[in-house]
Amino acid sequence: MKNFKGFIFDIDGVVIDNHEYHFKAWMEFAKKYNYPLDAQKYKDEFNGKTNADLFKMIFGDISKEKQKALADEKEGLYHRLYEPHMKVHKGLEEFLEFVHRRSGKVALGTSAPTENVDFILDGLKLRKHFDVIVDGAQVDKGKPDPQVYLLCCSKVGLDPKDCVVFEDSLAGLDSGKRAGCEIVGVATSHKASELRPRTDLIIHDFTEAKGLLRLS
Repeated sequence: MKNFKGFIFDIDGVVIDNHEYHFKAWMEFAKKYNYPLDAQKYKDEFNGKTNADLFKMIFGDISKEKQKALADEKEGLYHRLYEPHMKVHKGLEEFLEFVHRRSGKVALGTSAPTENVDFILDGLKLRKHFDVIVDGAQVDKGKPDPQVYLLCCSKVGLDPKDCVVFEDSLAGLDSGKRAGCEIVGVATSHKASELRPRTDLIIHDFTEAKGLLRLS
């Protein structure tokens, strides 16, 4: 396995295993606004997308002010549901420390809003681990567009081919691949069998990461 110089992580379903809490929040939100949503539709169409993309799908063309109000409402539901259960994905901190000892660059690349990124990184004291943070406020194209991962690579000063992306969503795996990075599927939001058509590199948590990438 090649000697990667950059390690890029999505946040939802990767840094934290929070799929069920986002799903519950979206289900509450969808019920209020009479939008038909179930587990399969959420898995197929919602994971990895920006709020702006999702609100356009649900409400059509709405103002930025309305988007902001809806985003605050939905993310407020998510924070309330997830905060009592918030924890770092198993093995992640040890893996991040290992990467830093190898002088690897570490980036966070997500479509999530800044408020959610701050909620997690500061709530779990993880900000110190990331050299670069790219969130939904810095991109105008959500996954599967490669913009977020190309920006991460640019900000850490590395060619995408020297970087590996850890992703849980199908849109996210496509985004990383289209950026030219190696991709590792994290089997949280999807089963390993659902991720496998897009990558043979799959982990369930970060205790498996070093062995999978043959890092020592």
